[in-house]
Amino acid sequence: MAKKIDTEKYVYNVRDVATTRELVETSCELYGNQVAFLYKNGTDITEITYEQAGNDIRAFSTYLNSLGLENEKIAVTGKNSYHWMLTYFAVCCGTGVIVPIDKDLRGDEVAYLLEHSETKAIICSPEVLDKVKNSGYNGIIISMNDIPECINRGEILLREGDTSYRDHYIDPMKMGILLYTSGTTGVSKGVMLSQRNICSNVVQIRKRVNVTPEDRALSILPMHHTFECTVDQALFYSGASIAFNSSVTKLKAELKIFSPTLMACVPLVLETLHRSIMANYSKMKGGKTLLSAQKAVAKGLSMSARRKLFSSIHEALGGRVERLVVGAAAMIPTIHEDYELFGCKVYIGYGLTETAPVCIMQNDNYRAVGDTGFPVIGVQCRICDANDEGIGELQVKGANVMLGYYKNPEETAKVLHDGWFSTGDLVKKNPNGSFSITGRIKSMIVLPNGKKVFPEEQEMFINRSPFVKDCMVFLTEKDGKPVLAVSVYPDMELLNAEAAKRNTTAKAIITDLVTEVNKLFPSYKYIGKIIIRENEFVKTTTSKIKRNEPENRNEK
Repeated sequence: MAKKIDTEKYVYNVRDVATTRELVETSCELYGNQVAFLYKNGTDITEITYEQAGNDIRAFSTYLNSLGLENEKIAVTGKNSYHWMLTYFAVCCGTGVIVPIDKDLRGDEVAYLLEHSETKAIICSPEVLDKVKNSGYNGIIISMNDIPECINRGEILLREGDTSYRDHYIDPMKMGILLYTSGTTGVSKGVMLSQRNICSNVVQIRKRVNVTPEDRALSILPMHHTFECTVDQALFYSGASIAFNSSVTKLKAELKIFSPTLMACVPLVLETLHRSIMANYSKMKGGKTLLSAQKAVAKGLSMSARRKLFSSIHEALGGRVERLVVGAAAMIPTIHEDYELFGCKVYIGYGLTETAPVCIMQNDNYRAVGDTGFPVIGVQCRICDANDEGIGELQVKGANVMLGYYKNPEETAKVLHDGWFSTGDLVKKNPNGSFSITGRIKSMIVLPNGKKVFPEEQEMFINRSPFVKDCMVFLTEKDGKPVLAVSVYPDMELLNAEAAKRNTTAKAIITDLVTEVNKLFPSYKYIGKIIIRENEFVKTTTSKIKRNEPENRNEK
């Protein structure tokens, strides 16, 4: 029988906070001279201390209030940066409701969200300024390039006796953050989160995961996404420093420049880095044999000894990466195992925008390949309508659950009942009490005979192949009959090289792979059609495939 894990045994003693202002001001007081943020400024590195960040937040908030924006909604959009985080904190701490918006949306989409949210002002990075100006929005537009001058004006107002920041009342239970989802299967909805939702989740995470002022994170995921934003607030709460990645193309260079100790990632980031690591071994004479030997030795070593054994990998990651927090999608188990053998602790987590976001997560005392961990402290989880395999919809309840959908009581009523939020995700409970996410109800395929297929199951096994960058399983037709199909986006360079080595074709290799995967499932789950894509799938900003996107179902 599997050993039952005592989920309440290991809990760190951390301070409670109810509002973003309380989080920010206590951190600024505790860690004043510590570096809070750092970023590249040309060839130089700019460092912002907690004390300076606190002063900038008060001044910028005061300036925004002078524009008549107190208690209004204010949007922020653009690249990850200190000024993005500053805007978020300034609005939440002393002005109104923050509305983070995806920088990659089209101008008309931005205009729709600004109108729907009744936003009075938007603060944006220079890269998206023209898009916002040309969107037809007629509210206040502030470029992040102008924020230093706005701070100067706010400082003057403070010296002249402006007390609007200090006097601003924050109700932790009311909407403080309005976030629009980037769902893979449906239309965006405005998620109303209170400051209590976010702050409770920060505390819930920190009770099981230790973070210290010696830690540094590299912020690489879009900050408008709750996962990155909440993790960054948990870091600020803990006195750690946050460096901002200027672009994906500069990730490898900036890993070396900033030398982070931890990162919040989606699996795609780690898979891309992993492919690079494997390619380097392949180029070495006897590299594959060396890697196998190193991995065998690593199994008997401590994490610090593993990092020394794989020092060349860690050097490429900046030399100090010890922890990787992974969410937003399933991680390929073999890649998960490899990072652990390299000496990186991998923490798998699960959550949604509606839950601020973390519900279930691995922690300092439990990391296992193949599951998602335990509910964070203070969150209740239950499985609704479980089938014979124990798989059913996950429902959660806790201080992190949203207030509802903005201007959408009908959709709110569908998912919130007596404080329980229906996630739409399918889970099973493991013998040791941990949970595993098995799929999403909306992606579930119901066959004509009534049997149900969760495409994530087959996709996980197909994605394990080094020749596959991504894939999507869906229902289509073949010879006039319904059949499961898989659309594969391969690594053509690797695939063609392997085909030449085997004296076969790329299609034959993928066909053999799918045949082997089919053997793992009952016959009704067999994949009967294979499409090899030339282009990447259309995805959300957190790298999830949009299943209903027509381009992703293109069978040519």
